[in-house]
Amino acid sequence: MIHQQLQELTYSIKQDSFFDLVINDIAVKNTLFAFCIIGAFACFFNNFYLVLTMMIFVVTAICALYLSPKSINKQGNNIIENQPNNKYMLNIGTEIKKFYGDAVKSSKKQDNKIAPILLDAEKIKRHGLIIATIGAGKSVLMKGLTEQIAQLGGGCCVIDGKGTAEFAKEIFGIASAYGREADFIYLNFLDMNNTHTINPLLSGDALALSEILNSLLDGEENEWKSKQKEFMEIVLKLLVYKRDNENLPIDFSILSQYMSFSKILNEMINYRQQIYKSVILDDLVIYTSTTIDMGYEEFLNASEDYIMEKYQLAEKNQAQGIYDVGMAVQQWRSIIIKLKSNYGRIFNTQTPDISMWEIVQRNKILFVTLPTMASDVTPRYLGKLILGLFKAVADQKARFAKEPEIPFVILADEVGSYMPEGFARLMSKSRALGISVFPIFQSFSQIDIVGKLLGGESSERKELVDVIGTHIIMKSMSPEASDYYSKFVKKTKYLEKSYSIKRDFVDSAMGAEQSYSIREEDAILHSEVTAMNNGEMMIILDGELYRAIAQAESSLLNYGKKITYDGKNINTPLPISKYMPKLDFFKMMREYENYKLKKEVA
Repeated sequence: MIHQQLQELTYSIKQDSFFDLVINDIAVKNTLFAFCIIGAFACFFNNFYLVLTMMIFVVTAICALYLSPKSINKQGNNIIENQPNNKYMLNIGTEIKKFYGDAVKSSKKQDNKIAPILLDAEKIKRHGLIIATIGAGKSVLMKGLTEQIAQLGGGCCVIDGKGTAEFAKEIFGIASAYGREADFIYLNFLDMNNTHTINPLLSGDALALSEILNSLLDGEENEWKSKQKEFMEIVLKLLVYKRDNENLPIDFSILSQYMSFSKILNEMINYRQQIYKSVILDDLVIYTSTTIDMGYEEFLNASEDYIMEKYQLAEKNQAQGIYDVGMAVQQWRSIIIKLKSNYGRIFNTQTPDISMWEIVQRNKILFVTLPTMASDVTPRYLGKLILGLFKAVADQKARFAKEPEIPFVILADEVGSYMPEGFARLMSKSRALGISVFPIFQSFSQIDIVGKLLGGESSERKELVDVIGTHIIMKSMSPEASDYYSKFVKKTKYLEKSYSIKRDFVDSAMGAEQSYSIREEDAILHSEVTAMNNGEMMIILDGELYRAIAQAESSLLNYGKKITYDGKNINTPLPISKYMPKLDFFKMMREYENYKLKKEVA
């Protein structure tokens, strides 16, 4: 039913010729067959007028079949046909013949539309990329994709790089329009009183959690970054051990207390006699003892006072281990404190509303508002943290879940501001896990700041482009993008007429000769890319170039109005659903059953 509605809303622009109608439509074929039967009976009963009528109808039908042009597939072999058996398809836009200044003009121009550009589940899982400057219409495209995902029962994550409450209301309005407001999850870093909660440290082993937090580190991979990662892994090993064996609640507030080597040292003095219980404790003893220049056996057998003397001596002499730990703590402390203090309402809870695993596995609609107007540094940490959580989910799915039929789509707006190094490598592996990523940015220079520069482009950009199947170019002022993508498709060839004048002075005659030559031109011209506006775009799909207009939300197409919640009243908070943890729910139900039993006995 949803698929049928989606066809009626967005895919019904293809018109068949009369020939196609007769060949493909069973009802039309049966009608013609019935007319032939009636004509045969008319001949048998010598009904002249009925026979004449049938003959005129048959001759007219034959002429129509002969003169009707056969439909030509102008879409190319890479476009998915709109068939009912394709249960999951996203319409990213409608192919057009020519741009006329913006999507509205291009769509209203007579005979300009060709066909919808549909992506099935397999093509969606090969990822997509959207490069667009300010005002190019990327928000309209994001809402159009989100609406279709909501209709089809899929899940998605929309990361808002602009940091506005208005966009969140529009996405919530779309989810509500299709009865999925309970599936809408809102991580609102602008307003701590109107947000869901999530605790990234609540579950997972030390390695998985360290991968999440390591994505927050800036800079290239070097010796110092390796030491920072090592320190965080040691801290998380200790906290995860205490969480799993002593029920220690872990969040960023607890983690900030361990951003000190003296805290770790005191803990290991207490745990050193219990190393037989876990290899994790043994690793922690090795790290702690070598940091203060003590031997392994010496640390196990020494008194507490002696260990503290060795620690103070190492600090005084600025031992290499102490210096390395100090530099790591200095780097991590500011990051953890920002997450703990500024956004503790979201992260510092032992009963979070949702987990990222549940969001992906149950096809929720996650909207993340980054506070880009308030700061440049903090949104980078938060965005990296969200993408790091998806990386951890992908690791879990690889071990515990099978590939889903419906992909989970991540629409990451302004991704260059927060993309962690190595994220493109995750994209290359996440196809088989059913996670599709659509990074959105304004120019390649935003991506080139991530990773090492190799020949004018970063290693991250090269790896990112190599794993993406669908490239969408909207209005862009960067000549680099136009030149870069012109190499992705074959050149356009033109037959150019040239003139030459010939004068024969001997015969006093004048004449002109004309000749033709083949001229090649890039299929993507920067002048055309800069001239596109408001939803016009070029799509490169499997080596073919399509000019198209973006698929907008249905209400905007049909009525010219956007779906939103409570109009333009920004001060009204979203009525987000609150989730009760399963253990609390079962406890409440048991109490209710006991209450009913006591009431019946009384």
